[in-house]
Amino acid sequence: MQGSKSTNSQNESVFPPRSVRKASVPHILWIMFYSLATTFRYCVKTLFAAWFSKDNLRQKVDQIIEDWSVRLVRAVKIDFRVEGDLEAQIEDGRRVILMCNHSSAYDIPLAFAALPGSIRMISKKELFSIPLLSQAMSAAEILSIDRQNRQKAIQDLEIARQKMESGIRVWMFPEGTRSKDGQLLPLKKGGIRLAIDTNALIIPVVMQDIYQVLPDKQWFSMRLNQPVTVKVGKAIDCREFDVEHRHQLSDLVYNSMQDMLNQK
Repeated sequence: MQGSKSTNSQNESVFPPRSVRKASVPHILWIMFYSLATTFRYCVKTLFAAWFSKDNLRQKVDQIIEDWSVRLVRAVKIDFRVEGDLEAQIEDGRRVILMCNHSSAYDIPLAFAALPGSIRMISKKELFSIPLLSQAMSAAEILSIDRQNRQKAIQDLEIARQKMESGIRVWMFPEGTRSKDGQLLPLKKGGIRLAIDTNALIIPVVMQDIYQVLPDKQWFSMRLNQPVTVKVGKAIDCREFDVEHRHQLSDLVYNSMQDMLNQK
């Protein structure tokens, strides 16, 4: 798939330029059905890999996740390109947290389709109550941190730290909820605290115009052939910050993301 998983500073678009258009209702219904069926299929593939293929499991799951994401991105014909070099900023052995703006249901599949490495989301704990999906997410090393339960949060934090040390790149949406108009919302404290607690390297990422593909909870406003630019910002070393200076770190991450969104 041209344009995916490349470390070049700027990638060519996945699709040749086409006019952006609003999807028809029958097409939207087909995409919804296709997305659910594809997700079910790749959940099953993930579980089969976990049960029957212990060797190189993470690499196999990486490929499964990429295949799933590429199919969803292609279904709505997102015309994406990537600016910035992720790999060049990551030192061997460093814990990495990718912090991205959140304004569409397609943020997640586009992240997996566009960026390299073993990326795993920090997911809402409610998703781990859904049969099949929860088992597949656990097998795929998707993370969840329960901030409402202190003892569980400590355990989750240690698991996240171990996963990062083993090569997982944690992906999170520090705004905590989807923006309805593509504007960057204030950052929640949880992601910043996680980065400080794990001495991680934060890499800000923004997806410019992703909200126009599918605005928050507005399925019948879906647009096809929408150009989206995935921008990778300059890494921020959290070893230079402690809890007392978390607000300065939050401002630094926010300003980096906002500057990238403002640049056309």
